[in-house]
Amino acid sequence: MSNPLRIALVAEGATEREVIDAALKVILAPRSFVLTQLQPEATKPDMGAGWGGVLKWCHQLAARCQPGGRPVEADPTLSNFDGVVLQLDADVATFAYSQLRPPFTDAEAAARGWGPLPCATVCPPASLPQDALFTVLLSWLSPATPGAKTVVCIPAMNTGAWQAAAKLPEGHPLQADLECCADIEDRLRRLPLALKVDKKKRESRLNAAAAVTQHWTTVTGLCSRAHTFDLAIRAAFP
Repeated sequence: MSNPLRIALVAEGATEREVIDAALKVILAPRSFVLTQLQPEATKPDMGAGWGGVLKWCHQLAARCQPGGRPVEADPTLSNFDGVVLQLDADVATFAYSQLRPPFTDAEAAARGWGPLPCATVCPPASLPQDALFTVLLSWLSPATPGAKTVVCIPAMNTGAWQAAAKLPEGHPLQADLECCADIEDRLRRLPLALKVDKKKRESRLNAAAAVTQHWTTVTGLCSRAHTFDLAIRAAFP
């Protein structure tokens, strides 16, 4: 039996980890894998969570590979992994550096080489190489760059869309323009008990994650960014 794939994850939080883990169970099957979340990480509370935590992790990695840069997965701290997934919700495109804790002015962000926020967002979402937020994420990593074993995952507008695609029956009104709905998580929370997903309740999140595994084909059919993630994982770990 081959050893399980060792995949590092840098993501916004627990919900994102659970959804990505659920998707990997289908994409990588029948292979086994171990998904290790590096960010957020309980022993590093100073890093925080959310998109600000992802930014800090990228900024620290960028500092370690000055001045020449290298592929993300070549960073020494990732030497025990076969690859890394970087996750950032697409709705970050609507945020500003002034919302971080501590806040940054646009001038301070620019001085660090970070791409401008807010940035352009379109519906349906653009493919990742052309996506403005993808470019911003690259600026956080620079001079490091995503290599062959680095998969960038940007659900639109967030992983709530993947949960909705998996949990809701075919034709449900919330599935219309699913990747354009910035408040999909709030809408899922207000649904009747059998359909609702409450991000603050672990049991509810895990039920949604199980649905993502069970209905992954539906998720990739309704969410272009899930389809992109599926293809990228298969390319990175053939």
